[in-house]
Amino acid sequence: MYIDGDVLELDIEMDLEEVKTLQLFIKDRLDYIEEIVLLRSKDGTPSTSALFSLLFWVKRKKPAIKIDFIDTMNLNLETYGMMNWIVHE
Repeated sequence: MYIDGDVLELDIEMDLEEVKTLQLFIKDRLDYIEEIVLLRSKDGTPSTSALFSLLFWVKRKKPAIKIDFIDTMNLNLETYGMMNWIVHE
């Protein structure tokens, strides 16, 4: 996790404890974060679905925030291929 101004950069390989820490970090700073970027290496795979759940919660709380993979509705993971989803409101 790294914050540069109003952009929060996250490693896709965060474990559950790191995601819990991130949740506490974001709660107080959500008004100041404008964009969240997922960083991943070529072989990077998600360690837990908790990160995705948290990011979808963030997007629901602050719809104006830019989260590329949520805005495009897909995420290319080298190991698993392309993940696509549909959001129902």
